[in-house]
Formats: sequence, C-alpha cells, structure tokens
Amino acid sequence: MHSFIQSDDTWCIQKSYGGGEGHRVYIEPPLHSPGCKSLAGGEMLVFRRSFYGMDEVRPELELSQKLVHCLALHWLADRSAFCRLDARGDVEEVIRVVTRHRDDDRKKIEAVTILAKDLATYMALSDMALMYRFDFTRFIPARFSEWSEGARDNFSSPDLFYHTGKGPLASFANGCMIVRPQITKEDLIEEWKEEFNPKKKEYAVFKILDRKNNKEVETSCAPDCISSYFEKNDLPWHISPAFFRPDVLHRFKADPQKYSLDDRTISCRNAWFLKTYDINEAGQVHTYIGYLADLPIEEQRYWQTFNEWPKGPISKRAHENDILGEFSSEYEPLDEIKRKIAFLNERKPAWWSFRSDKLVAAVLYPVADSTKEWGDEILAFDQLLVEGFLQKPLRAAAKLEGASIDDKWGSLKILQELAATKIGADEAAALAEPLRRLHALRTILRGHSSTTDSKKAEQDARREFGTLREQFKDLAAGCDRALVTLLPMLGIPETFA
Repeated sequence: MHSFIQSDDTWCIQKSYGGGEGHRVYIEPPLHSPGCKSLAGGEMLVFRRSFYGMDEVRPELELSQKLVHCLALHWLADRSAFCRLDARGDVEEVIRVVTRHRDDDRKKIEAVTILAKDLATYMALSDMALMYRFDFTRFIPARFSEWSEGARDNFSSPDLFYHTGKGPLASFANGCMIVRPQITKEDLIEEWKEEFNPKKKEYAVFKILDRKNNKEVETSCAPDCISSYFEKNDLPWHISPAFFRPDVLHRFKADPQKYSLDDRTISCRNAWFLKTYDINEAGQVHTYIGYLADLPIEEQRYWQTFNEWPKGPISKRAHENDILGEFSSEYEPLDEIKRKIAFLNERKPAWWSFRSDKLVAAVLYPVADSTKEWGDEILAFDQLLVEGFLQKPLRAAAKLEGASIDDKWGSLKILQELAATKIGADEAAALAEPLRRLHALRTILRGHSSTTDSKKAEQDARREFGTLREQFKDLAAGCDRALVTLLPMLGIPETFA
C-alpha cells in the first residue's frame, strides 16, 4: 500500500557515489526500489517515457519487449494494437492501446488491454502475479473545499486491500488488488499435447477418383481412410484426385494480403499450405485428397462445398509433374513472361520500370468463366507488362536506331517503330499487335468504355476461343512471342528472351 511506482520507471544507466563503494555506474531495472519487498524484482508491463523540452512530442505508451516477444506480437498502427496471426491466418488483436480525447486533459482516457488467456499464460510461465493499483475519488467540484475528518476505514484480505474515506459530498477508495493466473504450467503442457492428438483432429469427406481401384467414391481424407503406394490394401491412394468447381479459388484471389496463390500452390499466411492444385481441360480445379487432409478442418469444409465428381482427367501438367515425376512438356506463356520480367528487374535497363513481387504474383490465368475476373486479370496483366515500358528512355533508344518518333506516342507505338527499323513496318505491326490488344482490352474492360464495347469484347473472346481463360492464354502467348523478338532489339541477350 505504501509502494511508490511511476509509469515512467524504466531501464536506465544509473550513477551513484558514496556508501563506502565510491563511484559506480550500472544498469538499473524498473522496480529497483518500489518501496516494498513483494514488488522488488517484478516487471513493469507498460511504460511512459517523456522527451523533456520537446513539447510537441507527447509521451507515448510503450510495452515490455519481453511480454511482446513472448506472445509473438507485432505493432499494427492502423489497429492501434499488438497483433499476431491466429490458426486461421487472421489478424488477432492481443494487446490494444486505447486513447480517447487525447487533446482534452479533463476527459482523456488511456488504457492498455490484453486478452486474459495470454496474460495468464505469461504470468504462469514467469511465476508472477499481476498487481493493480486503483484510486477512485468522487466529489462535486463546485461544493468541495477540503477533506474533513470524516469516516475512515481499511479493508485487508490476501489479494485485496484498500483504504476508504467519506465526507460531506465526497468519498474515496484507494488500494491494491492481486490477480493470480488461473492456469498452470501443467495446464499449458496438456493443452500443447492436445494440439497434436490425432484423435482430436477432424476430417471432411470428399468425392474423389480412386485411381487404385479405378472408380469414383466418397471417402474421408483421414489418414486411416487413404494409403500410400507401398501399403497393401483396398484404400484409395493418397494422391487420388478430388475435383472442385472453379469458384473455389475466388476467395484466395480476392484477398492477396491473406492468401498467396500462384499457378500451382496456395498458402494462407503462416496457417496452412496446399502443396499442389491445377485446372483440367473441363475447367475443374483439382488437388489430391492426401493434401486436403493437411488443411485445417474449417478449410476442408470450405473446399467440400465446391467438391464435385470429375468431368475429365487431371491436367496434363499435373499428370507429368505429380504422377510421372517429370518436368511438364506444356508451354506456359505466363510463366515465361514472368521469367523474362524477373530478368529485367535484375538487369535494370533504363527503359524498364521495376515490377514488384506483389504485382508479379497478382497476375494469374482466369479460373471461372467470369467477365469480372477476366477483366481484373487483363488489368493486372497490362499493369505488369505494358506499364513496365518507360516512354522517355524508349524514345531515346528508338531515335538511336534511326526511328522517327512523335513525342505524343506511347510506349507501345515507340516499340513498334523501333522494331520497324529492324524487321520492316508490316512485321513490326504484327509483332506489337498482342501488346496493343492487351492494352486495348484493359481500356475496354476496366476503363471508361461503354457497356456495349465491353459486351462485344466478351462475345468475340468466347466466339473465337470458347472460354475467357483460353482467350487469356492465347493473348499471353502472343505477348510472350513479341517479347522474344523485341527484347534482343533492346539489348537483352536472346538466351533470356
């Protein structure tokens, strides 16, 4: 009750002289001299440091780094909280710093909250309890002058003790409360064991193509319901494919901050990882039931809602990679374009604008036959490729080759004229046509073009290619062929083009 603790009691380099020890310089921790034995050696969880003489810098609340590190937390300013990722890959606010009425000292509120389970865990593992100091004073300002000799009282129990007083139109209560953890180290060990208890893990049921027995069946993805190549039984193989409607991928494409989706794998931050997937000729997404078993049950249930019987075999690429263990013989134009862009990013030619990893990862083939998704992928593709070419340096390079360049021309027209100096006007126009078509489609689908233009572009794509996905693949192949010819003209070695 008589301890003296300030929120600005921090770590410091202390200097002292006397006491028979002479001059001393040493590091002094918080709560070095709290005024009572029970708090000596304890830990401060919240600190407030002031930058004296700098009035514009308000004291900020800081948290114990030991606490923050042990709970694996990171500060997110937009949430005003120390956060981590939960088992689903979502951001969890564990410690929040709440400030209200910052500029009004009469109403200002500053509070730090923490999830009870995390605080109890920290206390249990550090063999400590939490001490609260409280001070409640109530009075009517206009009618209060001083504390009179009114009633005084003291209350004392093992974990709660306080002093109270009452007077005319006023009262107070101040004291301390000790909070001890409701869990033990043994509880935490048992909880940890339960996380790896196979009997506690749940598994969903999927429609699959049982490759071993050559039939379509429904089965759980639990380990005791599937088998490896080396086991002698009638259970489906671990790599028996399950098929899904293409819409299953929409959630992952819509939230690139949470999910990493590339051409063959999907991951959710630090929560889960799907080793492989692909899309077959029938437009179905497929993966293997053994890999579905590795997902959390909530994620399994999500995939289960899109599960359907196969409308065709797995993709040729998946068969070559996953079943035969060979490199794919299929030409993937988008992969080739991304390889070239990676080289340009590394080489840093003057006419190329660095494309970020985030921008590269955002470009994928359309999955469902959706106009919106097609338009979104066209936009991302154009931003990745066409916007990478810089007009001013290209104009200078083209003029060096003897091309006549109008200052109003964009990068694609400049590239075409540069190519014309090497291969002739007609061939150059044909070469640049896929790039121009990509940029024009972006304008039509995601610019300010009319709905009629957008609808016509969609109808033309379906009429010629059957699906929007096939149109996109054909467009990517054309752009890749253009790069193969254009890049050597810009000084990039043919082996990388």
